[in-house]
Amino acid sequence: MYRTLFFILIPFLSFTQLTKTGFRHTNPNLYIDFSGRIGGGKGLERFGKQTLAFVCGNSLTIIHTTTKGVAPLNKTVTYGTVKSSLSGSEKCWITQNLGSTNQATSETDVSESAAGWYWKFNKKKGYKNNGTSSTPTFTPTYTNEISNWVVSNDPCAIELGAGWRIPTVTEWNNVNSSNLRAQAYAGPLKMHAAGYVSNGNNSVLMNRGSQFFYWSSTNSDATLAKGLVIYTTQTYNQISNNDKDAGLSVRCIRD
Repeated sequence: MYRTLFFILIPFLSFTQLTKTGFRHTNPNLYIDFSGRIGGGKGLERFGKQTLAFVCGNSLTIIHTTTKGVAPLNKTVTYGTVKSSLSGSEKCWITQNLGSTNQATSETDVSESAAGWYWKFNKKKGYKNNGTSSTPTFTPTYTNEISNWVVSNDPCAIELGAGWRIPTVTEWNNVNSSNLRAQAYAGPLKMHAAGYVSNGNNSVLMNRGSQFFYWSSTNSDATLAKGLVIYTTQTYNQISNNDKDAGLSVRCIRD
């Protein structure tokens, strides 16, 4: 007499989650809320942590990856944030340049880690510069386009999330009018002289540690766009027209 043995194979379920009704869910991109329902980001995360809304003043940890076409390398950065009315109304700002590993130690900090990345106007690709070369290679371009910085190319929105953006020229002008030179770094925004990357055959880094160049999101004409420029060696700053194909710093703001 022969006996037939039946084996039941129970597959290993990764990222399993237990709802209130006892059902398990295995999609690592979905979460379980407090009602036991499956959703895209409210309630409990897959490891049991509560999803919290961002509060300005808290740190903001971002995992930058090259897959979005913005970051020149993969790295995790924790940004400081602060509320300020310098732009004309209360907004949230990051307190270091986008792409910087850490906040600058002074306005004349010449380290690459404090400088952050550089952008051509209305382009989402960021460039790292170690003082002698850029990653990726900063290829000369010659833009002829009348357009403000569009949302789909805004590195603040892409990297930091919905609500974050590059300041408008009006907002930078308000900052500029608020005794800026005395509080560029000493004030709440901790602004930093990261210099800029020139457009041309050499594409060299200029004036890191002595000049601030920040893009606004506002177009000027087919080849120029508005930005804020500050000189550390003079009591001088201005809203200026800048070559759209030069690499300038970006500082992010949130409504």
